[in-house]
Amino acid sequence: MSSQTTAQYRMYLGARVLWPPDCPDDILEGAINETQSCLKTFEAKDGQKMAEHLKKYLDTNFEPFWHVFFGKNFGCHSIHEKRRFIYFYIDKTAYLFYKTQ
Repeated sequence: MSSQTTAQYRMYLGARVLWPPDCPDDILEGAINETQSCLKTFEAKDGQKMAEHLKKYLDTNFEPFWHVFFGKNFGCHSIHEKRRFIYFYIDKTAYLFYKTQ
């Protein structure tokens, strides 16, 4: 995305998703739903366990190798498989998932 392009977000399944998403609907829905489930299960201090759970979920359901990042302030530059990049917010926390070979 160039510095002149403004990111566009849309509400989808209760998350503010970078639009258009760069993944199939089933992966996007699974990632958002599983993240929302984790937020009900894990305490805030258990971020590493939540990240591990989300990675295992994505690897198991959508083939390895997924990378999981989330937080309120981070940057990332990565190379990922085509149509395997997910970026969304739930409340003020950003979630970034992408798949590599």
